[in-house]
Amino acid sequence: MSDFDNCVLSLQGTNDINWSIVNSNMLLARIKQLREELNIQQRQMADAIGVDAPMYSRIERGIRPFRDEYIAPMAKILKIDKDELRSLWTADKIINVTKDESDSVAQRALHLAKSEINTNPD
Repeated sequence: MSDFDNCVLSLQGTNDINWSIVNSNMLLARIKQLREELNIQQRQMADAIGVDAPMYSRIERGIRPFRDEYIAPMAKILKIDKDELRSLWTADKIINVTKDESDSVAQRALHLAKSEINTNPD
């Protein structure tokens, strides 16, 4: 089972989110999973986002920050919808922001955010 599958399983099917994740990297796990399945080299990914191979390696390992501008070219080379990558990136950010909060505070924050999103769907 991949890192991506483990992250997703810890979040699916329950309202109890595993807040023990130190730094959630569902996005990076999914990118690596797809890259390996499609036999795409890190060099090709690096070229697609305009960085050198060592920098790409650091991005994929979570050492360097992932940037919004990487989503479209990565989605194209990985042949997936960019909304899938953007959703994973956003989920990672939410988890990382709330990871130090108690479960009740984190759940309440998520509920409030969801209510706001439903009220103002822009």
